[in-house]
This record gives sequence, structure tokens and C-alpha cells, in this order.
Amino acid sequence: MFDWLVKGGPVMIPLALLSIVALAIIFERLWALRPARFLDPAQVAVLSELLAARDFGRAAAYCRDHEGPFATLVATLIEHRNAPYEELRELLEDTGRHQLRQLQRGLPALSTVVSAAPLLGLLGTVLGMIRVFESVSLTGAVRGEQLSAGIATALITTATGLVIAIPALFLHSYLESRADELLHAIEARTIELVHLARRSSEEGAA
Repeated sequence: MFDWLVKGGPVMIPLALLSIVALAIIFERLWALRPARFLDPAQVAVLSELLAARDFGRAAAYCRDHEGPFATLVATLIEHRNAPYEELRELLEDTGRHQLRQLQRGLPALSTVVSAAPLLGLLGTVLGMIRVFESVSLTGAVRGEQLSAGIATALITTATGLVIAIPALFLHSYLESRADELLHAIEARTIELVHLARRSSEEGAA
């Protein structure tokens, strides 16, 4: 592995850093985007019970004590529970879009890695070819070891850039989809609580 890094030349340093950044983001998002972390059945049960009982004060306090996209959406629901249904739904959608950005934290950086890694690999290829031509211009002839060293630099950096970018591309797509699905599940459960809160209010008014 060390020989591989040496043969790849100086471009291998930023490529190694990109791979570390990509791995850090991927593992952090895989750990963070767990359904149980954002849509805890216990939280759903407690808030459903409080809203059914029209205990909006305790429900709001519970949301403040349990931060996260679901609690934030329910807090928005409680605050605007008397608004017309369509207006309330728009407010929840706006809040959901903001929460989606939180769920997708780090993914723009991962997208940058996907774009930058092949470009750095291409830069290594160019530098490897320059190395070959410099050797030819200085010696007036092509020596086998110089030619192989330049070609090795070109191929190693290109391959490394692709090895980093291709898995990162698929994992970026997967994590983005996972964040979307998680938010849709949270929004769906919140809409259920909207109907529960409104039904409870109507029954209380009756």
C-alpha cells in the first residue's frame, strides 16, 4: 500500500484525505439516519396520548425536551393547531423541508468528494505524462524505468480517484434516499397526529 501511495505521487495525498472525509461522512450518516432515532415508537405513543387528551401544554413541553425532526414537526402542529387545515399542512411541509436539510447534513460534502476525486485522478494522470515527456526531453531517449514510472503515476491516480468516487456516488444516492424516506415517514405520522388533535378538539368543543 505504501509503495502504491509513493508511485502515485503527490496527488495521492489529497486523494487519501478525500477518502477519509468520505468514510467519515458515510459512517456518521449511516449511524445518524436510523429510523428508531428519529421516529421512536415511545415518543409517538406519548405524543399521541397527550394530543388525544388535548393536553397541548405537556405535549409542547415534551417536544422541547426531545429534540429532533418529529418533535419539531409536532411542536409546529401544536403551535398552529387552530389554523385552517391547508395552512397548517403548508407550515408542516415548510418545517419538513428545513428538517430535511438537517437529515442531509454532510451529503453536500460527500457530493463534492464524488466530483473532486476523479478530477484529482485526472490531474495525477496529466502529471504522470508530464513526467514521461520531461524524461524524454532531458535524455533524448525513452528509458524503460522512466516510462513505466510515469505511466504508473498516471494509472494509479486515475484508478484511486475512481475507486473513491464510484462507491461514494452510490452511497450518496442511498443516504439521500434514506433521508427522504425517513422524513416522509415522520411527516406521515405527524399528519396522523394532526387529525387526532383536530378530532379531539372537535369532540371537546361538542
